[in-house]
Amino acid sequence: MAGRVIEGRSRLRNDAGSRSADAIVIRQARLADLWSLWQLQHRCFEQGQAYGLPSLTVLYAWPRALMLVASAGERPAGCIVADLHERQGRILNLCVDPDFRRRGIASALMNLAEEILPTNHLTLMVEDKNHGAQALYRRLGYLPVGDLRNYYGRNRHGILMEKRREEP
Repeated sequence: MAGRVIEGRSRLRNDAGSRSADAIVIRQARLADLWSLWQLQHRCFEQGQAYGLPSLTVLYAWPRALMLVASAGERPAGCIVADLHERQGRILNLCVDPDFRRRGIASALMNLAEEILPTNHLTLMVEDKNHGAQALYRRLGYLPVGDLRNYYGRNRHGILMEKRREEP
């Protein structure tokens, strides 16, 4: 997946639900993005749940990983990290800046990642208390298939969700 040129513009919903004139650009992450993506991770996730700069660097360099960033001007509004493991696509991380939520950015990132990953079997993990993310994933066709106790830490359980697309 490395080396593929990815760029697109989307008109997404603003806070009032109408169309925004400001374009969000979704593109493949660049090395220069990693610092701002690390900051974005810390705006989106609780202490200990965000990817650190070393992890982001490894994922950026990993040939089977896909890292997309949604930007509003120079500011990252969201990102997704996915990979291909044994013919199965995995959504490893999805985050949208709290200032940009409820505008369709997460759906746009998920849809593009699914389009790029060369597989019909996709999985992801979501915290059992994150009902908003679960609802998003269900709308996108993911179904719960298992639970992992303490996946996110003590008394923080994960739900394994999967999506199977029909063969073309």
